[in-house]
Amino acid sequence: MTGNEPPQQGISLAPQATRQETGDAAVALYQALDEAGLGEIRPVLDDERDVPKIKLHGIDADAAARLGRLVRKGMDEDYVLAEELRCALLAHDLDRFPEPQVCGTKIVLGQVSIRTADRLACILGAPPGPELDEYESPDWPESNAVFDKLNAALKATDVGVFVDMWLHSYCRRCEGDSAIELGSIKVDTARRFLKALQSAARP
Repeated sequence: MTGNEPPQQGISLAPQATRQETGDAAVALYQALDEAGLGEIRPVLDDERDVPKIKLHGIDADAAARLGRLVRKGMDEDYVLAEELRCALLAHDLDRFPEPQVCGTKIVLGQVSIRTADRLACILGAPPGPELDEYESPDWPESNAVFDKLNAALKATDVGVFVDMWLHSYCRRCEGDSAIELGSIKVDTARRFLKALQSAARP
């Protein structure tokens, strides 16, 4: 800990925080823990290395459990958002869309089939394309066309620019079906995605 005055909330840190900034951050963390009833956990400045770090002292099993519950409680809104996304997807009959998962400060969307991706693109406003065979995995041209279609539809809703997408084409060696993998998105992006789904016409 340092004897410096406590920093204001929302302090802006440099990419590599200085000793002073790290000490201020340790003070702010202690204040937050103390206000949450976890004053026995003491953030300590460790500047015995090139880049100063903050260590937590006084962590026993009880304090660790209470800190874990506190962190979980702080993530409640993220879990609610993930559940709202799941319900919005189901409302559009996208039952094969993987359940959105909270991971850190992001929400993981997962991998979808080419047909599911095509349907999602149409829900988001893309024009219908050639009907895909229900029993055959689409070849590269069809899969790539759906990939571009979904990418454009997501960007049109101000979501896609923040979504990493990968096309996995049909593999004859492993007999893996074509699929489109949607990466993780930040919470604010997930809210825009939810709003786009909720405002789209229901089937």
